[in-house]
Order: sequence, then C-alpha cells, then structure tokens
Amino acid sequence: MKLAEHLRGYGLYLRGATRLTDEEIDTYGFAADSPEIALVGNIGSSYWLVFSGSREYCDGAGDPLDRWSRRVAGAIATEFALQALYPFDGPPYYPFQQWARRAEGLEQSPLGITIHPRHGLWHSYRFALLGANFEIEPEGPAESPCLACADRPCLRTCPVDAFTAAGYEDARCAAYLRETPAAECHRRGCLARLACPVAPQLRYLPGQGAFHLRAFLAARR
Repeated sequence: MKLAEHLRGYGLYLRGATRLTDEEIDTYGFAADSPEIALVGNIGSSYWLVFSGSREYCDGAGDPLDRWSRRVAGAIATEFALQALYPFDGPPYYPFQQWARRAEGLEQSPLGITIHPRHGLWHSYRFALLGANFEIEPEGPAESPCLACADRPCLRTCPVDAFTAAGYEDARCAAYLRETPAAECHRRGCLARLACPVAPQLRYLPGQGAFHLRAFLAARR
C-alpha cells in the first residue's frame, strides 16, 4: 500500500513536500541523505471520526490529539522506514509554518493562521515525515484569498475583539470564554474563524470545533 493510501485510512493527507535547507539539516541534526520533509495533516474534519473513536480521545487523559498523532505517525514511520517529526515537540520547535509555505505556498491570514487557497482555514498539520523522494505532485504558486477579501469578516466577528491589527489577544479570548460558559464559541468553535468565507463546506464539525476550544483553554490554565 502506498503512503498516501495508508494515511487516508486515518483521515489524513500528504499535504506537500519540501527539501530541507543546509541550515535546517545542521540546526536539527538531520541526516543529509534524508533531505525532504513531507507534511501530513487534515483537510476539514477528515480525521475527526477516526480520532474521536480512538482510545486516546476516550481515555480522559491529557493531550489526546497529540498522543493519537504520535501513535499514528510512529506506526507509519516504522512501516515506511521514515522519521516522524511533530509540531508540538520542543523547544526548539520545528518550523512547520515555514515548511508549509514552501511546500504549499501558503500565506498567513489576518487571524494568524495559515490560509490555503482551496481549504481556507480548515486544515492543519499533525506531523511531518523525514525521508527522500516523496512522490507528491507540486502545486502551482498560490495567492492568498485574503487579498481579494475586502470585508474581512474574520476581524469583525469575535465578541471581544480578540483579533486586532496588533495581533491576537489570546488572554482576552481565554478570559471571555472562562467567564461566559453560555458563549456560542463553546458550542461551535471560534466565531472569527467560522466567519471566513473561504471553503465554508470544509468548516470543522461542531464537535471538533468545541474540542479545539477546550484544548485552547486547557493549555492556558
């Protein structure tokens, strides 16, 4: 079974690949004969049904998505003789956003999240695989859909204006969520993110949106 087909069984996709720079190989101690990084992640809620039925999701212990990602990535890396890398390992943390920009030509949205021209804000990277000669069709140059979005509803929807020209006020966001248990955000996820008009058909399922919000609050206790 090919790598992409194997990943699809977990609701994950090979999102793109990029060659490591000489500086990255030296900085992170990568082997020079494995010079490529393939990014693996979700598109929309593609992994949610698999993950939400997993033992990690159901056991009540902390960091269920990270633990599920480690288990899945570890098994795949072993089967295909690759090395798995994770965005949550560190410090120092691997430069996943830089790799994503090189692999898929992504740009940063006004919310600070990378935006994909087709998937919008509804994607993420769960891990990367280090190896060589990944068979991934390169995508053409991407232009940020934010450039053509004059209204920018993402910046006008947050009930406490946590997204400003100066950046994301995460403390303000977290305080509001803790003090307002009936806030719609608890049920649907981040309202600013939901306001983005790109790829509405890929918006996370309500359960997934609520899960990420709970994880956000737990990380700030």
